[in-house]
Amino acid sequence: MGERSERLDRAVSHAYGLSRSVSQRVIKRGQVSVDGQVIPDPAFKVKGSSSLSLDGDEVGVTEAFTARVYMLNKPEGYVSADKDRNLPTVKGFFSQEVKSDDLHCVGRLDADTTGLLLVTDDGDLNHRLTSPKSGVIKVYEALTRDPIESSYVKAFASGLKHPDEHTRYRPAFLSVTGEKSALVYVTEGRFHEVKRLFECVENEVTQLRRVAIGALRLDDNLDEGEYRLLYDDEIELLFKKPEGYTDPAQNN
Repeated sequence: MGERSERLDRAVSHAYGLSRSVSQRVIKRGQVSVDGQVIPDPAFKVKGSSSLSLDGDEVGVTEAFTARVYMLNKPEGYVSADKDRNLPTVKGFFSQEVKSDDLHCVGRLDADTTGLLLVTDDGDLNHRLTSPKSGVIKVYEALTRDPIESSYVKAFASGLKHPDEHTRYRPAFLSVTGEKSALVYVTEGRFHEVKRLFECVENEVTQLRRVAIGALRLDDNLDEGEYRLLYDDEIELLFKKPEGYTDPAQNN
């Protein structure tokens, strides 16, 4: 296969966060150069290995089309959605990013749930991570109203059925870490899943924080409301088993 190429106006649009029409105008004005040469044709094909420059601001063509994946430490009180009438959304944290409208949450965290949330413009990756078929493991740190009994471990592993749900939950791994605290490993991401699992055993979650997706843990250096880009090797960790995970079938 040959080297990937793109229309110049499309590459400029992606690289600098401009609309296609504005990109075409700056190109025709001679403000854009490709590998040091001014190119006034918006339809000109640029190679992935080329570099663009708009008024001296240089960027690689391949870099312009690289998908972004951010790790956000979500605070309490924010909705994992593009818009909401009542509460602020996590999209607000990314308002200064180029083409921020292209960024979307990977799954959802409840407004009162904190911790690791991914935000990306990579639709394929978003689908892979949220599809139940992928079996990506999400890890939550839960604090509960009542003490966590040892019998919960086997109950969670059996695949509980909530009285308000028609379908049983997939087996989940529960690791008890304290009298009223535990790590919960789930693979579905259904609505209020962790909270409802505890309701099935007549307990209640009082605080919930997602601490990992796959083998990728929430960065301890990120304060609530802060985010950073993920590296390629970190994205690969999303599809691996997290530390401390045991197949629920072994507890059944």
